[in-house]
Amino acid sequence: MSDHHVLVTGARGNIGSRVVRALAAAGHAVRASARDTAGLAVPDGAEAVRLDLLDPTGAEAALDGARALFLYPTFGDLTGFLDAAVKAGVEHAVLLSSPAAYEPVEHDGPIGAAHQAIERAVRDSGLAHTVLYPSWLGSNVFRDWADGVRAGRVSIAFPEWRINPIHLGDVAEVAAELLTRDRFRGRRLDITGPASLSQREAVDAIAAELGRPVEVEELTRGEALAGRPAWFPEAMFDSLLSAAETLGDTPAPVTNNVERVLGRPARTFAQWLRDERDSF
Repeated sequence: MSDHHVLVTGARGNIGSRVVRALAAAGHAVRASARDTAGLAVPDGAEAVRLDLLDPTGAEAALDGARALFLYPTFGDLTGFLDAAVKAGVEHAVLLSSPAAYEPVEHDGPIGAAHQAIERAVRDSGLAHTVLYPSWLGSNVFRDWADGVRAGRVSIAFPEWRINPIHLGDVAEVAAELLTRDRFRGRRLDITGPASLSQREAVDAIAAELGRPVEVEELTRGEALAGRPAWFPEAMFDSLLSAAETLGDTPAPVTNNVERVLGRPARTFAQWLRDERDSF
């Protein structure tokens, strides 16, 4: 491990793990952290370290020599860890946030408030940082629809609500660029997939990739709430439904920031489905 490295928090996650791989593939020294490193596989050039952002006991060791920091949003008091990062001399952090922090409806709900609190804590710490706002994550299709896709019917409230799915590889590569080069660092960077799709069109794209029909069953708001997954907090689920109901078929915003940063177009939703097909 070189004297200077990038510390990636949340290295077990869909995005954090990809950030670790992107950095290592580009030849950067990277330290991958998780609350439990048992079974945490890291690529050559990376080191696994135990770190709980809400208990900064191990922060000093994890941050030793860190020049840059990828900060996965962890809800709770991050003051101790952020103070340790400043003391360690971290030069720049990339905070993964959510457009819910500022978009219509959700910014005033619990999801928006939670991300705003994290952003405020990072800002108040004095740590130089860029807030990265990825659009609707391609991985949401597996989180929300995988069982329905396998059964041939996906149940959705407000299926005409338009989303802008982004390939998680693009999120990771943009984050890696911000962590290692200062060219596109700023107060915030919004990144999206290349197209605005309705949820119904997204399900149709899944069916096309799998080569078999997948129906869309439209739910009422009450039916969707009654079928809320146990892991999804009710207030946050309700906030998402409010956004979908309010925005309806309004086009989702699309930016060219992935192409600006990476020098190539953002990968399509169809490409994401091809790359991750086995997840179904």
